[in-house]
Amino acid sequence: MTDKELRKLSRGELLEMLIAQSKQLQSLEKKLEDAEAALRKKEIAIDRAGSLAEAALQLNGVFEAAEAACEQYTENIRSLSRRQEEICARMEAESSAKAKSILDAAEKKRTEMERDTEQRCAEMTEKARAEAQAYWDTVSDKLEAFLAEHSELRQLLFAAVPQSRDYGHETK
Repeated sequence: MTDKELRKLSRGELLEMLIAQSKQLQSLEKKLEDAEAALRKKEIAIDRAGSLAEAALQLNGVFEAAEAACEQYTENIRSLSRRQEEICARMEAESSAKAKSILDAAEKKRTEMERDTEQRCAEMTEKARAEAQAYWDTVSDKLEAFLAEHSELRQLLFAAVPQSRDYGHETK
């Protein structure tokens, strides 16, 4: 399997490959145990047969095959582990970049919303001031009209107010 093909695999597929390699290792370990058991049997047979040189030649092939299989499996595990680490590092970098992008967009949106809210608040405050002034002007006009119609009341009101205070009204 090429590096390009391995990179296209999902985590699940990579884990499945790792599990398969693990099963293969277990199988090889079982074969090694079987080979060791067979070796013990052959040692007994060799002891009985008496030909040590002949038995050694037969056993060398078994050990060499088991050792080669073990080395191949170990190298496969290392290679798969390196590829998995590269994939994880790349995915982490992509996730970090995406998170930064989302945070930047959220900050921009927050700034816009804050500016819009401040503008609306200023408009509402100005509108409230204008409405309050209009209401005050209406009340003042009505009060002045009432006092004009009832000039005697006006004279009583201003006579009760000390002369040192100026409320912004002229005495008529």
